[in-house]
Amino acid sequence: MYQALYRKWRPRSFDDVISQPHITTALRNQIREEKTAHAYLFTGSRGTGKTTCARILAKTVNCEHRTPEGNPCLECEICRDAERGALADIIEIDAASNNSVEDIRDLREGTVYLPERCCYKVYIIDEVHMLSTAAFNALLKTLEEPPAHVIFILATTEIQKVPATILSRCQRYDFTRIGPEDIARRVEYIAGEEKLELTSDGAELIARLADGALRDALSILDTCAGVTAKIDADVVRRMAGVTDRSYLFHISDALEAQDAAAALAQLAQLRQQSVDVKRLTEELIAHYRALMLAALPGGQALLSGVSPEEEALYLQKGPEMGQREAIRAIRTLGTALEHMTRGSDQRIELELALFSLSEPPQQMQAVTVQPAPARTAQPEAPRPFAAAVQPFASAPVQSAPAATAPQTPAAGAEPAPAVQQTPAVQEAPPVPAEELPPMPEEPPVQQSDAALPWDEPAPQAPPQEQSEPVSQPEQPAPAEPAQPVPAAEESPAPAQEHPADPVLTKPRSVAQQGTNPFPYWGQIVQKLEGIDPMLYMYLRKSKAYFDGTRVLIDGGKTFRDFIRVNKDSQKLIKKLIAEVSGVPVPIGPYEPKAAEKTASNAEQSLLALEKLGLEVSIEDTARKKR
Repeated sequence: MYQALYRKWRPRSFDDVISQPHITTALRNQIREEKTAHAYLFTGSRGTGKTTCARILAKTVNCEHRTPEGNPCLECEICRDAERGALADIIEIDAASNNSVEDIRDLREGTVYLPERCCYKVYIIDEVHMLSTAAFNALLKTLEEPPAHVIFILATTEIQKVPATILSRCQRYDFTRIGPEDIARRVEYIAGEEKLELTSDGAELIARLADGALRDALSILDTCAGVTAKIDADVVRRMAGVTDRSYLFHISDALEAQDAAAALAQLAQLRQQSVDVKRLTEELIAHYRALMLAALPGGQALLSGVSPEEEALYLQKGPEMGQREAIRAIRTLGTALEHMTRGSDQRIELELALFSLSEPPQQMQAVTVQPAPARTAQPEAPRPFAAAVQPFASAPVQSAPAATAPQTPAAGAEPAPAVQQTPAVQEAPPVPAEELPPMPEEPPVQQSDAALPWDEPAPQAPPQEQSEPVSQPEQPAPAEPAQPVPAAEESPAPAQEHPADPVLTKPRSVAQQGTNPFPYWGQIVQKLEGIDPMLYMYLRKSKAYFDGTRVLIDGGKTFRDFIRVNKDSQKLIKKLIAEVSGVPVPIGPYEPKAAEKTASNAEQSLLALEKLGLEVSIEDTARKKR
């Protein structure tokens, strides 16, 4: 009966094992010095020699005439029976099919009996990670303290599934992947012994396709030998099925050219050929990984499992595509593969992923901040802080004489002094804060769940009489809403570089229970642009209000979630508020629900009066009563 090459040429001694010198040397020394352990654990990828070394170890410890180097003699009766699998004292167990508690109990009961012919009874448990949790627990005690005549050898390809209680009771040996050069030399040697003409390029291609597994390499050689005795790279390529991998490059080229139709057409053609969509997705992930490695300096050595022609294509196209695009493709395809495992339609998920990859990376372009055009496109209305800062009991109030300076040009006097006067932000006219409307971009965000306060409100002094004027008919800027007024006459604040929109200066909202727009918020947001661009992106369209104790920030749910856990950002905002306003103020989230309840009939009346062309002023009687 014909025997497969990987079985026929399985190593018989430690000297025949290739690419694992750290393991074979340790095992031979233990055997030579009679210091063998009671339990071993061999781990590594497929085809690296785990089971082979386990059999050699079991055969050597029982060999009657082993060599001084720690190898079996291969001549005695025990060695011959062990190679034929006829030795009862060497028991091989497949844990994939014998993984129950009952199987482990039978094994445990057999350990109490002495070996029949050998010195040791050796149990080789292959694929030990397939044991159930109960089976592992049943094996623990026996594995920890077995009889003196028992040796356990466990083998697995998935070491992460083996419990730590098992690992701690074994000597662990990690088998590495076999290098392509070692595989090529071994394949050439076996081909010569089998009277096969194997070219060097054919052996190199077999070594690449084996991907570190000698068993896979011998299987490919065995397949090619069934066709012809003269094996070259073309024969290997044809028999290994690597001739049709060009569709991966067709798909990636179409995606790079942003031609989604061509990529989807290629997918439809492959599906007509009964190509599994999930497997195709995995191949595309491996394809983009190879492109990523090819784009990496020195990454050529990391390419494996590809032919020389494919390697040349990867080295050409990888740098053209770039690592960033390859990483984006891997992540997108990985997400699609994850959705496929959840039961989603596999074809649709892959089509969506390909269509997404054909589009330019929008999110990477969004990183470039464009704050300046956005601020100039929608200038902010002037927001004096003279009236709003007075509720602070712990901080000094801004000087009143400086605040009245901009109101001197009343009756057609020369406007030049008003233009040249650029007082500080604190020198704002005492305009009632209630008449300053919110920014017109969007209404305050409606929050269904109230956010937790970020700062406790500062202790508030007993209410004092506020020097707030009842109306503002004397104010020069909003007196004539129908005609725009130059910004220099309307706003003394230097931070406002553009004139305010006359529409915004018309009073059209009622007082919100003592909560007024915070006038310095626009300047604070502008300062954030150069200090913390990320925080600026959160707040560039935000609004802020002052309730007498805290500055309430209306930045949306995303900003609330961000600022609640970022203490450094909270400190930065409070620092800027203190620098701009001159007063340290706590901050918190804006909750607009309470303000909505009061804006009922009064707001409707104000809007009706505005439509008639009447000038309207608002007086907060509730605050005065306090």
